[in-house]
Amino acid sequence: MAGLSKITMKINTDASSLMFYTLVLLAISIPLSEFGMSISQFILLGIWIFQGNDAYMPQGFEKKSRLHRFFITIRNAAMTLPGKFRMLFNNPAAMVVVSLYLLHVAGTLYSSDLDYALKDLRIKLPLLSLPVILATTQGLSGGRFRRLMTFFTLAVFTGTLASIYVLLTKNVSDPRELSIFISHIRFSLTICFAIFILIYFLIRKKFKYKVYRYIIAAGILWFLLFLFILESITGIFITGLLTLIFLGYYIFTARGQLLRLSVAVLGILLTVASVYYFRSFVKDFTSASPVDISTLDKYTEFGTPYIHDTCAYGIENGQYVGLFLCPTELRHEWNKRSKLSYDGADKKGHELNYTLIRFLHSKGYRKDARGVRKLTDAEIRHIENGVANVDYLEKFNLRSRFEQIAMGYSNYIRHGDPNASSVMQRFEYWKTSIHIVKKHWLTGVGTGDLNDAFYKAYNETESKLQEDYRKRSHNQFLAIFIAFGVFGLAWFLFTLIYPALKLGKFSDYYYVVFFIIIFMSMLTEDTLETQAGATFFAFFNALLLFGRRRHSDGLAD
Repeated sequence: MAGLSKITMKINTDASSLMFYTLVLLAISIPLSEFGMSISQFILLGIWIFQGNDAYMPQGFEKKSRLHRFFITIRNAAMTLPGKFRMLFNNPAAMVVVSLYLLHVAGTLYSSDLDYALKDLRIKLPLLSLPVILATTQGLSGGRFRRLMTFFTLAVFTGTLASIYVLLTKNVSDPRELSIFISHIRFSLTICFAIFILIYFLIRKKFKYKVYRYIIAAGILWFLLFLFILESITGIFITGLLTLIFLGYYIFTARGQLLRLSVAVLGILLTVASVYYFRSFVKDFTSASPVDISTLDKYTEFGTPYIHDTCAYGIENGQYVGLFLCPTELRHEWNKRSKLSYDGADKKGHELNYTLIRFLHSKGYRKDARGVRKLTDAEIRHIENGVANVDYLEKFNLRSRFEQIAMGYSNYIRHGDPNASSVMQRFEYWKTSIHIVKKHWLTGVGTGDLNDAFYKAYNETESKLQEDYRKRSHNQFLAIFIAFGVFGLAWFLFTLIYPALKLGKFSDYYYVVFFIIIFMSMLTEDTLETQAGATFFAFFNALLLFGRRRHSDGLAD
């Protein structure tokens, strides 16, 4: 009981402490719970409204009736709110951040689909509430800020453990299925941020015991490994970019010449290794070993003629996919083993015969009756599910992800079909976005009409994208351009850059890391179009701009 009493004594119930606890709840909810994100913001709003009420409490407040106390509390809240709004209006950086939400509100005035516009405004409410609350509340001390960032990192770690549990207990065919709380892209962004939070902790030696440093180093390695398990190209690229940026920074700022030289050599080695890897990879998908077709078998073992096609099916793993191809036998044998027609589509909507041919090629089998007979029942199911290469079934195989991109690109170039690769689909999204921008470049289509605009544009351009893949821009800048026109895009960029310049945050480590992560993600994702993305951006943007005291962590610390 004595121990419990000591713990209880440490839990402060003043408004500042309650605000901190709720900020922690919000931080750990971002990678783990959309419901937690929502409820923590409601709690924050309630604390913010009633914060400061005690300054107006009359004598004998506790002795008054419950109803009387309620009305006094409401009256006091009304008396404190004007001061908070004056604080907000006197903060130009905060007003600019808040104006991003007001831009979306203005966009509803010329939207024909008000239902979707209101839904969009609800999703983006954190863009309004969090900057207002954090800009008009006393900033966190250095200790509390570090604890909040520690809790966030632990929450991200917990999310990775949940993903590993899914990996070990379920049949996962797509790494995106590993992110069970939020989308895998948003989850990868939180992992990137967690990595560089831990790097800062490690370099600045915020923990006095060496064992903590070993734990932090292990955490960094784990997060890096998990990005490869998740096969997140976005997360890996952003992490690599940030690494190169900070290596360059230390080359110019490190005091010892030997240290500068070591960092420079490390950076060069990483760059050369990456270039060599991608060069060898691209070579495997752009050039094949010379083939003398006249020397190849002309018939299968059952006497059916082979086709040796070096054009239609492309190159994979340094070999032509279309060699030793016998469609007649493939059709006959496949239809005996599967309920899905050889001439139909697999469960991903791709041509099944193409999926089958590529899978047989990846196994090193000829594309004939014998090749189909060699397939196991499990492999037949994988082909039905749209798995076109046996390597795609391997876990922790990032190369297979690049292979899918390469084959998708090859298919897109040869046939104009973007459906086989999410990366190629993005090119189609961007092309369609530009088509819309050309027609609505001045004012945009409004907050609520993006879906209608894309639906019409896909039909107008006669896109080959299947209905299930016809999504929006997957680029936040294009999404803003489409919704609000050229002036809206200019203002959006202003809201991203001006507040940090005004407050000198581009010299702050945490803010620079966060800004690069968000900016790069916006190039390939509609980062603000989901609750998790909007909350992640709004929370850490407001926290790092307004939520810390001047002497808190940062490069100046």
